[in-house]
Amino acid sequence: MKISNCNGSSLVEVVVSMFLLGLLVTGINFCVVSLINRNAVSKEISAATALGNQTLEQLRRSDFQDIIAGFEQGSDRFIRSWTVSNTDDDNMKRIDLWVFWPDNQDRSISMSTMVSRSFGQ
Repeated sequence: MKISNCNGSSLVEVVVSMFLLGLLVTGINFCVVSLINRNAVSKEISAATALGNQTLEQLRRSDFQDIIAGFEQGSDRFIRSWTVSNTDDDNMKRIDLWVFWPDNQDRSISMSTMVSRSFGQ
């Protein structure tokens, strides 16, 4: 007896399709893990930026003559460091702020602002 009309898949076709499906799942898994890691880094950068802005606001609210360089490490793992330099105008100061935090690699952001003397000071 000869079977002339075979329907279905051969073993080779099934193995090849399983291999291709495995490659696809591996690629999607890599993308998901990468997105999760980038999301965590993004949250850290956002937190560091918020802390940097908070520190700059505190310095802006200070009396002009009290604005000096400093360093601060709170209960969080972020380290804030800033320098204050005088400009050509005696009524202005430049503040450069860096926020550092330890990670698999040391990360940091930097911010700068200018502060002017109020007329009442």
